[in-house]
Amino acid sequence: MKSIRRISVLIMILFSLITSSVLAQEGRERHPNRRVVVERKRHHFFRRAVIYHPYWAPRVNYRHRWVYFPRYNFYWDNFHNVYIYRTGTIWVTSTNAPQEIEKVDLSSVKKVELNEDNDAKDAIQNNNDEHKSVYKAD
Repeated sequence: MKSIRRISVLIMILFSLITSSVLAQEGRERHPNRRVVVERKRHHFFRRAVIYHPYWAPRVNYRHRWVYFPRYNFYWDNFHNVYIYRTGTIWVTSTNAPQEIEKVDLSSVKKVELNEDNDAKDAIQNNNDEHKSVYKAD
């Protein structure tokens, strides 16, 4: 009788461990607009690079998080797929494009991919004055 109890307890523990590990891996998703590519650099070192393909320019490869549009003064976040633009005195983060560019073909407008020093910044709009002076609109 004691051996049956021990076996049943062991089976229950084993079952709970198996199901918890399966459920723990269930939440991992692949980002829809990026893919991981292994690049070969000089001296035979390999480096993992993330390639982003925004939905407004699916054939264009971006290697960094932020894209700045100097003519319209707004940012595109490749990682979160959102626009960051200014309305009045505040900056707005939205999945919808600003009204002034809804009918503009963004793939043909001048855009600047910001360097990798800015990839870790979540509040890129704090550097907007610098970006406006460095990247002039046409």
